[in-house]
Amino acid sequence: MEVTLVHVKPGQEQAYQDWQKSTANPVRIKGGVKERGAWSTSLGPGGEYYFVSPITGLSSYDTPPSNQAEAAAVFEKSRSMVADARIYLITARPELSVAPKPGYQAKVAVLSTQNVSPGRVSAYTANLKALTAVVAKTNAKGVLVSQSGLGGDPNEFNVLVMFDSFADLDRFPAEFAKASTAAKLPPEAAGIVGRTNYRVLRYRPDLSIVPAR
Repeated sequence: MEVTLVHVKPGQEQAYQDWQKSTANPVRIKGGVKERGAWSTSLGPGGEYYFVSPITGLSSYDTPPSNQAEAAAVFEKSRSMVADARIYLITARPELSVAPKPGYQAKVAVLSTQNVSPGRVSAYTANLKALTAVVAKTNAKGVLVSQSGLGGDPNEFNVLVMFDSFADLDRFPAEFAKASTAAKLPPEAAGIVGRTNYRVLRYRPDLSIVPAR
């Protein structure tokens, strides 16, 4: 999966969203893009967007879009609106995840980005597997775990916990405490995770390219 993380300049968010909907996404679709999920950060850095697209492999970067010249001209226009952007790859870790029900429509999610200390990945994944099993017994609708790769830090894990609403997110801590007590979940050993960042994201179907069903 390819992730594009964008920070939009202050005062340019509405213009950027309008550009995505009316100009950029139609050009992407014309160039062959069939799926691109969009998320905006509700709690966290302002003007932040995540765009997630499946790729068939690194060889896909060898083939430019059929409308490359048109796309380049269109995306050049975004420079006046974007403060910075980063593209990196992630690998899904389904064995650590709890998939939402088939057909589930994403709405709100908490993204936890965790940098694991060198040499502690095995211990981290063992703890995370036990943790996601407990989260599955709460009101969360799914837990998607991925590991960053090219363009990012291979010791970085991304944990996306999905909810139907902010009200459900508000109830989650109490449900998690109850479930973790029942499961006798042990506390995480010190020194495994070096740094953790949390964001609350909202799925943006209006900025996404949704595959035909």
